[in-house]
Amino acid sequence: MPTTIPQKSQILIVGGGSSGGVLGILLSELGFDVSLVDTRDPTLPFLPDSRAFALVRGAWRVLEAAGVAQKLIDEAEPLLSMEAHDANGVLPPAASLFGVDDLPDSDRGEPLGYMIEVDLLNNAIRERVQQCEAIKLYAPNSVTALATGPDCARVTLDDGTELQADLVIGADGVGSAIRDLAGIRTIGWSYEQAVVAVTLQLDQPHHGAARQWFQEEGPFAVLPLTENRGNLAWFRNEAAGLATAKLSREELEAEINGRFGHLAGPMKVLRDPLAYPLRLRLAETLIADRVALVGDAVRRVNPLAGQGFNLGLKDIAALVEILCESRKLGLSLADGSRLETYQQWRRFDGVSTALAMDGINRAFSNSNPLLTPFKRLALSAGTAIAPLRRALAAQASADQPGLPALVRGQPLSALG
Repeated sequence: MPTTIPQKSQILIVGGGSSGGVLGILLSELGFDVSLVDTRDPTLPFLPDSRAFALVRGAWRVLEAAGVAQKLIDEAEPLLSMEAHDANGVLPPAASLFGVDDLPDSDRGEPLGYMIEVDLLNNAIRERVQQCEAIKLYAPNSVTALATGPDCARVTLDDGTELQADLVIGADGVGSAIRDLAGIRTIGWSYEQAVVAVTLQLDQPHHGAARQWFQEEGPFAVLPLTENRGNLAWFRNEAAGLATAKLSREELEAEINGRFGHLAGPMKVLRDPLAYPLRLRLAETLIADRVALVGDAVRRVNPLAGQGFNLGLKDIAALVEILCESRKLGLSLADGSRLETYQQWRRFDGVSTALAMDGINRAFSNSNPLLTPFKRLALSAGTAIAPLRRALAAQASADQPGLPALVRGQPLSALG
């Protein structure tokens, strides 16, 4: 029911999806007064989703801090190695491979990360949010207005309810209403590609390896799931990709095996496919007056290496750390200098990753004979040069110094 009395909280998170949910859990557990606005009805099941996320080691640690990973561990597949193969051109194919053994000895036994199906992830996050009784949930609701002043930010919901908070966090995805209402502009473009996602039963053991083959049309990846299943991510031109998702399971199975069976072995389609167009979008700034953005509200990147949600979890870990420091120093949670620190911490990683994925996709998804030797050399070097291989493994697993405390495995209590 709408209310005419403004509802107040310290932090208002707009967007109750994966990023907003994890952020709300962490802040609530740390004792912040949190409200969460979600457009989805929490009493209804999620729509079917054939995607799976590769959650790298550092991202998994953030989910552990939020109490989400513990709910997923039995249904998550450890990611033990990553392969990239170039099947374009006239030269013999080349491949790059690194795995858990390329990480420091002290970390052996912990995988590069985990593969988890999106449906399972969404349900685990929703369950944890519902367990956090201190979170004030407004759902299903959307935001229609945002105003900021010297004392607070004011948000109006579609049912007329007015909410007030010291800080508003936009975790509402690529079409973020908070980003737009705060006047933050974006840049980006279409790749004119679509990704076809589907769950497969594999005939050949995957051994925990994420495998990707570069084709002229785009990459074809098979990512490991439990029970020797795989998640297919097939990059196609946009029209072909959207049409592929309309095929029956039998038709799609024949198409996949006819094209890629010689690479990945026989595959059986287990779920209806999903296809989504690829777009790059980057926010020009991560902050505004009494506003901060996280996750897809900041950036939508090419999913070539599955970095989208991983980047969002690093945003969340960084912002949580900044807000805890502000509280310890007695500063406003919307203090401009502290929010600027958050922006500086996360901007370079996000932009550099987005541009790197864009460059790799453009360089490898073609059969230009002039580029082929250089691509083969780059892939071969990634396998043959041990220091480079170890650097790639550390980068891929988000297991590096300088990252937020939660990403490095520090307990949540250390921030309080």
